[in-house]
Order: sequence, then structure tokens, then C-alpha cells
Amino acid sequence: MKTGPKPLSDLTKHRGIETIRQIQHLMLLCSLLPPGGKLHEILRLALSVHDENLPAHVSPVRDLHPQATKDWLESIWDRADISDEERELVVWQSDKPNMDAAAEELQRIERLLGIRLATEIVK
Repeated sequence: MKTGPKPLSDLTKHRGIETIRQIQHLMLLCSLLPPGGKLHEILRLALSVHDENLPAHVSPVRDLHPQATKDWLESIWDRADISDEERELVVWQSDKPNMDAAAEELQRIERLLGIRLATEIVK
């Protein structure tokens, strides 16, 4: 649904256009999740986390190597004051069948869209 005619312009020059497209991509990806699927289940759970202390335990990731990102995630979730919701996320993602099913769902959606949800270091 369009909000009305807009003049043609070079979208690459619009401030924040890449971020806007990332948000739109994420919205579409979430809209395509199979209801009751594993990825839908864990994203719903992640959205329900309301730990006001969590941001204090997060620092920017510095290295995207799989071992480095594992260590980084563990530094966030492997602490004494973890909330019940966070603990549920950790338990869920530690279950290989859950992660395998969620990964398969994500890959299927990425193939459908022709775009990959990718991780990169923010500069």
C-alpha cells in the first residue's frame, strides 16, 4: 500500500536507507515464518525478554569467527544474574533439534527471498 505518489529520486542517497531496508527485510522474514515453527517460537520468546539489566552485560562483538561469537554470547548469557526468560533462551538454543529446525526454516525463507540475513561488524 502506497501513501501517495512520490517524486522519483535516487534512493541510495536517502539517509538511513540501508537501515530501513534491513528493518523491512526483517519484517518480511518474520512474516514468512511458519506459525508454530521453531524459529517463530524462539523469536517470540526472545521478544518477551524484558530484563532491564541485560544491556549492561552486552558489549560490541569484535570478531565474527564462530568461536569468538560463541565466547561473546556466553559472556552475555553465562552469568549468575541471568533472568528466567534469558535462561529459557539459552536452554532452547542448546537443544540441537531446535536449532537445526530453526536454521532450516531460516534458510528456506532466505532462498525464497533471495537475500540472506547476514552478520557484520558495525563500524
